[in-house]
Amino acid sequence: MSTISKPRYSPAEVLPHAAPMILLDEIVDYDEQSLTAALTVPADGFFNDAALAGEVPAYVAIEYMAQAVAALSGCRARARGEAPKIGFLLGTRAFDSNVASFKPGIRLTVSVNEMIQGDNGMGVFDARVSGHLADGSDIVVSARINGFQPPNPEAFLAA
Repeated sequence: MSTISKPRYSPAEVLPHAAPMILLDEIVDYDEQSLTAALTVPADGFFNDAALAGEVPAYVAIEYMAQAVAALSGCRARARGEAPKIGFLLGTRAFDSNVASFKPGIRLTVSVNEMIQGDNGMGVFDARVSGHLADGSDIVVSARINGFQPPNPEAFLAA
């Protein structure tokens, strides 16, 4: 019995972003409903906060989650032979974090799972960012991400 392998994509291939705003380092796995990505918190990225001794505030996890949602959409588009389309982060509900910030060098895993996808392009995703601190404790950040990907983003923006 042969197995069908799915294509492996880099974040740059499936995200409608340009560097340096691509925050995910790799797509670990995905299927039709979910995606897991990973990143190492940079020492000198756009979101490092001098007031936090160069750490990245935990609320930036919302952007990590949103990019994972966009990467899932981009993987789906590539599988259909299409280019990834832009989408919009509409909001976040039930954001919860057990840390205030992320230290540079920490490896984070970002997981998203589609809960609802409407025919109108609206979607709700269960999202999680996790990792391990040097003291052995876990990083756990969770939220519900609400997004919108119109069929024709350019026309939507023009309107």
